[in-house]
Amino acid sequence: MADVLVEMHKADAVMAERNLVYVRYSMKAPYYNYILKKHGVTQAQFDSSLVYYTKNPQQFENIYAKVIDQLTKLQTDVNAYKFHPNDIHEIGKMRIDLWNKNRKFVFNKDSARTKLDFEILNNDFLYKDMYVLKFLLKISTDDSCTNQRIELRLNYFNGKSDHTFKPVYNDGVTRRYTFRMPAFRKLKIKSISGQLLASSKYKGVFNATLDSISLIREFKPQFTDSLRRIVQKADSTTYPGAMPYVFPSGNMNGGFRKSRIIRPL
Repeated sequence: MADVLVEMHKADAVMAERNLVYVRYSMKAPYYNYILKKHGVTQAQFDSSLVYYTKNPQQFENIYAKVIDQLTKLQTDVNAYKFHPNDIHEIGKMRIDLWNKNRKFVFNKDSARTKLDFEILNNDFLYKDMYVLKFLLKISTDDSCTNQRIELRLNYFNGKSDHTFKPVYNDGVTRRYTFRMPAFRKLKIKSISGQLLASSKYKGVFNATLDSISLIREFKPQFTDSLRRIVQKADSTTYPGAMPYVFPSGNMNGGFRKSRIIRPL
């Protein structure tokens, strides 16, 4: 039980780093399911164990003492640079900056708009991509908008979408926001969209600054052809506006268009 809990805490830390804390449980479930399967434990067995230990708190306390010991040792190893800084999953990964609008926006009471929404369409978007949205945001204390938030969506041609959001506050503090949106569905992707600043109500005073905006697509071009075949098998529908997948012989790059590419170090 202690080993399972340690790995679940590690998974929680990974999801927090990737801004997956507030997403639907269906996006987080694969992490937990993998851990249970790895340890040969079913969801029912895990739930039953939790019920048992809540009725036997002393035993649960003993287990968590082991959990804390393992996590403390792991943190010590991390601080001592025991682990190689280059993640093997980063090898061969390419990054393209998709953002096609201004990098900075300043809003005030004279601004023509009260929100900043966007949509980027690209037929190269693909299953297993990772989309990373980053920017700086400062909302002044005199801003009167209510329920302000940032939203990011991944839209599929079949009408489905994945969605994540984060609330923001008018406290005059400049913060860096980072969203990581994984394309985990074997579906044809239409676009990525969202609102860098949205609110439920505007009361006449708008005072916000966004800066250093980027939207990075992370992918491995050497797997493009095989991933397209997987998607085509799972979603063979021909959608209006969607370019058909082409699988040229010997071309594993799938014919990517030229873009501003950020190569891995």
